[in-house]
Order: sequence, then C-alpha cells, then structure tokens
Amino acid sequence: MAAISSFILLIFAVAFEIAMACNGYKARIVKVENCAGPDAIIMLDDAFAVKLNKNCEIVPSGCVTNKAFNTAVSKFKVQKDGIVLKEGKFDLCAAAEHVSNEAKDMLKLFGAPASCPVPAEKICGNDHRVDLSKYKAMLSMAKGNIIVDSDITHDTGKSCFHVELEISKS
Repeated sequence: MAAISSFILLIFAVAFEIAMACNGYKARIVKVENCAGPDAIIMLDDAFAVKLNKNCEIVPSGCVTNKAFNTAVSKFKVQKDGIVLKEGKFDLCAAAEHVSNEAKDMLKLFGAPASCPVPAEKICGNDHRVDLSKYKAMLSMAKGNIIVDSDITHDTGKSCFHVELEISKS
C-alpha cells in the first residue's frame, strides 16, 4: 500500500500547477520532465495541469495518453528537502488491483492503470473533480521542496517522470 501511496504522490506532483490550495497551501512546479522521450508509453500532454482548490478538490485539465501495455514495474524515489523519504520498486498493475475504489478513480483520472492490461487510450480529466478534504490535515507534512523520480518499465517500452515542486503555506 505504501508503494501505491508513493505513486499517487508522484501523480499529484506531476500534475500540480501554481494554485491556492486548501488550508492555504500553495504548490509551485519547479520542473516536470517526461524523461523517457517521445516513445514513452505514458505521456502527459503539454497542457495537462491540476489545481488544488480551496474546497480541497483536485481539478484536472488536459489529457494523458497511454500506449497499450500489459505490465508496469516502477522504480521510484521521493525526496523532500534533500532527504530520501521513500525509494523502491513495485508492480504498478498488481498494486492497483488492491487499492480502494476511490483510489482507482483517482488513478484512472491521471492515466494510471486501475488494472492491467491497459489499452491504448487518451484520458482527459476536464471537468472532473476528486475530493481530498479528508487529507487536508496532512498538508503540513508535505511542506518543502519535493523531488519525485519514477522509471516505469512496461512490456511494450518505458515511461519516466522527473518532477520538482515546492509546497508552501501562505
């Protein structure tokens, strides 16, 4: 379950744009990189963004494009203020089968598999909202500079994300 939580953190990190968040927190993207190049299996559109509004809802815009795959094994590292918080390797497809329906909806919203195999598809999050209000008390733990690296190996190729963001309280 910790692995899927780290992946959800990665998805949020990839998606945040500058926005006033719930409880007065702000997230600022410093850098986002699709580091697997143009042949990546999972690609975020250039216009993909997510806002965390004052109602503690994630509001996405734009699309995620998936090429078909049957497997997804992620090697990841999450750092906060230069300290490694979590690193490891996990099977994204197997982990996705054991999460709650709420988490599956969130994964689908961001183009991550809720189960495998995953068909080639374009998933757009326009006008969809995910309520995170029950997690707002934990935002203080995220405050700081966060770097998330994830290399995902699929049976059909690779995906890779490097994200740097800053979370602060106004």
